Amino acid sequence: MSRKNIAYIAILVVLVLVMALTCNRTPFTEAEEREIEEMEFELGFADDVIDEPEIALDSVHRVYYKGKKISYASVFNDINDLHLEAATSVGLKTIPDKRDNIDPERLGLVKISDTGSYVVAKLTHSVPYLTKGAANELNRIADAFCAKLSENGLPHYRLVVNSVLRTKEDVTRLRRSGNVNATENSAHSNGTTYDISYTKFRKSDESNDVMDPYDLTKVLGEVLRDERAAGRCYVKYERKQHCFHITARTK
Repeated sequence: MSRKNIAYIAILVVLVLVMALTCNRTPFTEAEEREIEEMEFELGFADDVIDEPEIALDSVHRVYYKGKKISYASVFNDINDLHLEAATSVGLKTIPDKRDNIDPERLGLVKISDTGSYVVAKLTHSVPYLTKGAANELNRIADAFCAKLSENGLPHYRLVVNSVLRTKEDVTRLRRSGNVNATENSAHSNGTTYDISYTKFRKSDESNDVMDPYDLTKVLGEVLRDERAAGRCYVKYERKQHCFHITARTK
C-alpha cells in the first residue's frame, strides 16, 4: 500500500473518531456521511485527477449528484471467462499479431475517435478500433451518461476511453510492463472490449460548475447497471486500473 493511501486511511480513522467523540450521536448527518464516503472512494484514485479546463478557483461552483452510490465491486463483477466467451463469440476470430496487420475493412472494425459524449485517451498499448457492435454499445453508454447529466441539470462531461483493441504484440508489451490484468487470453484482442476511466472525465462546457469523479462515477454506474441488466454488455470494476472493463455482447 502506498504512503498516500496509508495517509488517507489514517485521516479517515481520525475523522470518524473525532465525529463520534464530539458529536456524541448516531447516525452521522448526511454531510458527514458524504465526507466519509468521498474519502473512502478517494482511496482508489491514486494520482489520477479529474480532467477539467482551467477555472479560477474563486469562481468554481461545485455541484453534486443526489443519486445513491452503487456498490461497484459487487454489481460489476463479471469474471474474465464471461468477457472472453462473449468476445470470442461476437468479436474477431483471428487476433492480429501486430498493429501493421490490422485491416479494418477486412476485419469489420470501426475506428473510434472523440465524439460529443466521449474522448479517446492517448493509447500506448492498444489501437482505437472496435467491432460495430462494440462501437454501438460504447456510443449508447456515453450518450446515456451525457443525457442523465442533462436531465439532472448537471454540467456536461464526456467519458474517457483509455484502452481498446490489443494486438498480440500489445498484450506481450503490457504484461512485461507489470499490468496484472493483461492476460494472454484478453477480450481486448477481439475488438469487443474497452475500458472507461472512473477517475478521469472531460469537462465540455464553459460553465463554472464542476463535479468530482465520485459523483460522475455514480451517474456512470447507473448507466452501466442498466446496460448490463439489458444483456448488452459485461462489466468488471477494476480498482487497480481505475476503470470499468466493458465487453459488448452483440455484433
